[in-house]
Amino acid sequence: MDQVHRVTRIIDQAFEEKKFCPAVFIDVSQAFDCVWQEGLLFKLSGILPGNYCKLLKSYLEERTFCVTFNTATTEKCLIKAGVPQGSVIGPLLYLLYTYDLPIQENVTTAMFADDTAILSVNKSHAVATDNLQHSINKIALWCQKWKIKLNQAKSVHVNFTLRKYRFEPITMNGQILPESDHAKYLGMYLDSRLNWKHHVRKKRAEMDIKLRKMYWLLGWNSKLSLYNKRLVYITILKPIWTYGVQLWGCTKKSNRRIIQVFQNKALRTITNARWFVKNELLHTDLNIPTVDEVIRIFACSYEERLHKHPNTEVIQLLSMEGDIRRLNRLKPYDLV
Repeated sequence: MDQVHRVTRIIDQAFEEKKFCPAVFIDVSQAFDCVWQEGLLFKLSGILPGNYCKLLKSYLEERTFCVTFNTATTEKCLIKAGVPQGSVIGPLLYLLYTYDLPIQENVTTAMFADDTAILSVNKSHAVATDNLQHSINKIALWCQKWKIKLNQAKSVHVNFTLRKYRFEPITMNGQILPESDHAKYLGMYLDSRLNWKHHVRKKRAEMDIKLRKMYWLLGWNSKLSLYNKRLVYITILKPIWTYGVQLWGCTKKSNRRIIQVFQNKALRTITNARWFVKNELLHTDLNIPTVDEVIRIFACSYEERLHKHPNTEVIQLLSMEGDIRRLNRLKPYDLV
């Protein structure tokens, strides 16, 4: 969430300063499976003591795999690339492998494991796009050197701006990246105007599908007790929309209302309430806060955690120093 906040803060500041913010969200094909082990060990040798390198070398090399289907099993084959997925140290090894990704002074690189966003901000759309293109070219050459395969088809080019602009394509390895009005980054949908409308609608559609699939468990003919129905909602359905609420809670009231309507519908389903029972009464009886109350609770907890964070760059996310408030928009620190 801290990384998404960092990215959205850059975009929001560009809006306030009437600047353009073209961005590329890079997709890496089979990131953890295709790590060049020899290259990783070479980089580790320049970071860690020799004994640690030998230990990690024995951990990575001479691993084998086989495939079993019914009663048939293939012969064991040697794994020549990648870090063990599902392991605790796997993401850390990938971070150490990509720590020297080339960066530019006028371009922001936001990495979280294999999710990478490159953002360029400038008053001129042409200059911002040109800076972004130079950064993408350097990254593409670096990936070729270290045998990292980029997926141009799934990478996305988004122009974050509130102004009109002339489209200028971004290329990667000779292919034009597809332009979109939104991008999914670390589980959140960032639209080109950063009003969170697309994110809210995606989450509402996801929850509607899940509620329909679980109706046999939550509906009026279910044998579950009211306590267990409430528990199912809190543990399965509610986390879908509460993820990232510290940021998307800044959206306008009509978008928040979309989520509140779903919660009203879910509570009526699990209680089998009649039409004349008020939604406020259902929330009170089930001890479930409204969407706006949840936003405020999560925002307070998030701000408290950031103030205690050891990374000074994360603490600066809540700083209001130098902020321009030209637009009538809520900021994350306004939710408290």
